[in-house]
Amino acid sequence: MPAINSSLFKNERKERDIQPDFTGPGQITKADFMAMYDQVIANKYNEDDEGRIKVRVAGWKKQSKNGKAYISLSLSIDDYGVEVKQTAAAPAEGDLF
Repeated sequence: MPAINSSLFKNERKERDIQPDFTGPGQITKADFMAMYDQVIANKYNEDDEGRIKVRVAGWKKQSKNGKAYISLSLSIDDYGVEVKQTAAAPAEGDLF
């Protein structure tokens, strides 16, 4: 399943309440990006009441090589139980309606 992968570390440079408690890098391969795009185009996703695409987030507690605790994250499109949504069929050639 294509996913966006990320890591969250405690923000050790936090100075104000409006700054995030955790921050970190993330990445997605071009192949996974294209697979997610294709999944959306094919209507293979769940959406919320406002029409936004739902995603699933999974996290694992880990420790970096230099001993810092962090959370490893994976985000993927929520497609659990999805049947392909029907889109309006294009009119037959020569048919104006």
